[in-house]
Amino acid sequence: MTRPAPLFLLAVVTAIGPGALHIVTPSLPALAEAFAAAPAIVQLVLTLYLAGIAFGQLVIGPISDRCGRRPVLLAGLALFLAGTALCGLAWSLPVLILGRVLQACGGCAGMVLGRAIIRDTYDREHAARAIAMVTLAMSFGTSVAPAIGAYLAEWFGWRAGFVFLFAIGAAIAAVTAAKLEETHARPSSVDAVAMIGSFALLVRSPVFVAFALATGFTSASWFTFTGIAPYLLTNLLHQPPSTYGVTILVPMVGYILGNTLTVRLTQRVGALRMFLLGLGVSAASGVMLAVWTLGFGLGVWAMMVPMALSSVGNGLSQPPGMALGLSVYPRFAGAASGLIGFVQMIVSALGTLLVGALPQDSGLWMAVIVGASLAAALVCGVLGVRHQGGLRAAPAAPAEKAAGPVLGS
Repeated sequence: MTRPAPLFLLAVVTAIGPGALHIVTPSLPALAEAFAAAPAIVQLVLTLYLAGIAFGQLVIGPISDRCGRRPVLLAGLALFLAGTALCGLAWSLPVLILGRVLQACGGCAGMVLGRAIIRDTYDREHAARAIAMVTLAMSFGTSVAPAIGAYLAEWFGWRAGFVFLFAIGAAIAAVTAAKLEETHARPSSVDAVAMIGSFALLVRSPVFVAFALATGFTSASWFTFTGIAPYLLTNLLHQPPSTYGVTILVPMVGYILGNTLTVRLTQRVGALRMFLLGLGVSAASGVMLAVWTLGFGLGVWAMMVPMALSSVGNGLSQPPGMALGLSVYPRFAGAASGLIGFVQMIVSALGTLLVGALPQDSGLWMAVIVGASLAAALVCGVLGVRHQGGLRAAPAAPAEKAAGPVLGS
């Protein structure tokens, strides 16, 4: 019987990808100045990172179903370190963007395989709780990443963040090599036809598609906000990078609160109800953001307080949403995890690309895109629950029963 992997280890390997994203966002205005580039071009440091995470997860998930979780995760961490080194040495913006894509493709291994490893060893309801626990621990790291990145950039320059990431990534890779056992019981040779077949099976499921889109639009609301907020604070409100690094802790704490409630209440309330509750709270925050920003003007708290409420909702909805999506076809948990991650990052990348291309002289388009994303997430979540049979549906997924006994719970 396979022992569940240590949840703390899964938290840190999951956090490395988002952490590398958030630690750089406060430096976006500084990068525009350092490379004499327009903000819309520098935005590619964020947008193509998200795209790299998206396509990397699409490949890594099904490969891990065939080759096993451990070797694929270690290879991903090695690629992350190579990309981080290239970013730190970058002599031009195109080289930096290339390094970011490599960094993203490697860092996403922890994101997709952390979820898949949990699904290997827990049933659906316990998987939702375990994902929430991993996300909660991960949130402590990613919540301080913007502050770390902001102060490193102010004190030592933008390259210092990549030096820090390389040191952290090397430590995580060493611990993973020493502590992680293989959790996928039936790895086999890579079969491209089987990989495509597993994706085709998933995308034909209305339940899976609805859950994936709901988590994707939720992620898009957050990454759209974090992609444009540093520019709004620097260029419109004339704040230093450290202001973003400190005030972004407010919504980060909201996410931790939502995750904490998910850990404590999921088994009592049920994954479906937690999922819908979180989506409803987030949608309400989108209304608050629009009213506050457009009615009373752009300000630090006009952005951060509504996003804190949104983050509480995201913390409530994302772990059960992912667990529900992974439980549609448990045998293809790696492919499902990769496809969910792909949808999340592609929708997020499109959001950041859109908001970066639009005028940002008032915060209008930021509020519109964030609010529309949260509304779309709620609609997709309701459709997913309805397709599954509603809140009174049996616990097992419609297409395939959840994995057998809970291990190590």
